[in-house]
Amino acid sequence: MAEVIWGILLECWEILVESAPFVLFGFLAAGLLKGLLPEDLVSRHLGRSSVGSVIKASLFGVPLPLCSCGVIPAAVELRKQGASKGASAAFLVSVPETGVDSIAITWALLDPIMTVIRPLAAFVTATVTGLLINRLPEDQVAQPASADAAEEPGCG
Repeated sequence: MAEVIWGILLECWEILVESAPFVLFGFLAAGLLKGLLPEDLVSRHLGRSSVGSVIKASLFGVPLPLCSCGVIPAAVELRKQGASKGASAAFLVSVPETGVDSIAITWALLDPIMTVIRPLAAFVTATVTGLLINRLPEDQVAQPASADAAEEPGCG
């Protein structure tokens, strides 16, 4: 039993050593993207409900190294800064599917073909999602008629 556990640990170590340079390169590229792109640049290009804004959001999202949990606050903030529903959805879909770090690890662990197909698939699925979201009607948020109507019972 101890031999099996030791074998598993050795294999895990070898995978870590083999993939470490690619992951470090991914983190370097992610840091450069974060440092070189101004924060307001993304929101300025995603404001309209157009095909162009969805494509830009998909392209911006593909290299970003955020996980599926970290992308939610980023997408919400984009929406608050004026990004359209479709652009926000495209960004929300493209980011966790791939990133610079995961592209590098795909190269290390799989092959060059998958390294190209993976971000391409992320871009296509994000773009289709954003375009479909743009076709949905805008939500009409009802405003309360008075301050008394805004208060909920039981809230202090």
